[in-house]
Amino acid sequence: MSRTLIDISRLGTETTWPSVAVEVNGYLQNWLTAANTQVSQHQLRIATAPNPIATAADPCGWRIEATLAQRTPAGVPAVLLLEVFLTGTAFLIRPGIGNSEPFLGIDSQQGWVYPAGDVGLSSGSWSTTPLPFNAQVGWSLAPGAEYFVFAYSQHRFSNRQAVPLLIARDQVSGHWILAASPPSTSFDALRAVSWNVRSGQPAGSRTLLRDNSSTPIQIRQPAELVLATTDWSYYESANEPAQFWEPLLLPPDFAALNLSSGAMSYFKPPDGSEWLAIGGHGLLLRTKDAPALQGGTVP
Repeated sequence: MSRTLIDISRLGTETTWPSVAVEVNGYLQNWLTAANTQVSQHQLRIATAPNPIATAADPCGWRIEATLAQRTPAGVPAVLLLEVFLTGTAFLIRPGIGNSEPFLGIDSQQGWVYPAGDVGLSSGSWSTTPLPFNAQVGWSLAPGAEYFVFAYSQHRFSNRQAVPLLIARDQVSGHWILAASPPSTSFDALRAVSWNVRSGQPAGSRTLLRDNSSTPIQIRQPAELVLATTDWSYYESANEPAQFWEPLLLPPDFAALNLSSGAMSYFKPPDGSEWLAIGGHGLLLRTKDAPALQGGTVP
């Protein structure tokens, strides 16, 4: 499968969050333009871009919007939102919905429907102390499996490892998934939002579906998100029947590992494929396909 992976690592003494975010934003804009041409029914845009002159106290990051062909109950296009803003002391991730109907009281901010309040802030942050900085930007425009991802690690402690941006096509609905993984030490990760065709309402997630960590190392494909229906009900009556919900599946270049390994760890399973750990919560990005089988042998 066609993919691009770029290493933007640098010495800690040369690293500031605004400089990194601005560089990533350049790649994102180029990919987004191509993705909008290729996936014309669902349009992405950068509503807020990183501020290149932000100080350590200023929020710096993205607000991404995806306008879907899917219609809400009011008959207007559904709009997905992802806000990722980072300072020297906090990392804020807010996936949500840009449609204001129906009103959900305290769960609605300026007409945006967000999950429960405890999904917002994480315990990690960007360290202003000079530290070695490892970071990768990857993307693909393979039809039906498009994605863009940015991941970094400032050091081996898990509260300095994150996936600030992940935009990917859901393999079930074809809608965009907007997601981000916080640099926290807790289990919850890959906070995401998409749209469920069968139920006609948003689909959200806080974590990957992974095998038990007490078992031998296992790489799960496809990478599936655990649906958080209670916090994400679009209607006043929550808890839709389970048969109304469809899974959220990331493109084939992603997998879930049953260990919370350090970011940038590398895995080479027996099938010949190779995988890079991104973030600290078990998400893997494929860097090499398994060799094709020909006549029952591996060439």
